Amino acid sequence: MPSSTQIDPFHASTVFALSDHASVQRVGNSAVILLADSGQLFTCNESALSFLSKLDGVRNFEEIVSMFANEFGTDEVTAHADLSTLASALLNESVMLVKR
Repeated sequence: MPSSTQIDPFHASTVFALSDHASVQRVGNSAVILLADSGQLFTCNESALSFLSKLDGVRNFEEIVSMFANEFGTDEVTAHADLSTLASALLNESVMLVKR
């Protein structure tokens, strides 16, 4: 759980989408992400794939966290912390972007 001094980088109403140059291809229970502009290739596990599949440019972060927590049988505090970490990494790699 985040400490009280830690600032959450994602507001509950933040809406994300997959970057235009990112494509995701499912491979079994995982996936491969290709960034067309740089040729970078990433692999991701089932939970990251689940998160990416929910990035539709409509759902906000709070909705995605709730869906993810239900899907994986975890509490929303843990899901929020884990998805915040994942989202930060994906934003830094330009796999996803903030819509609003």
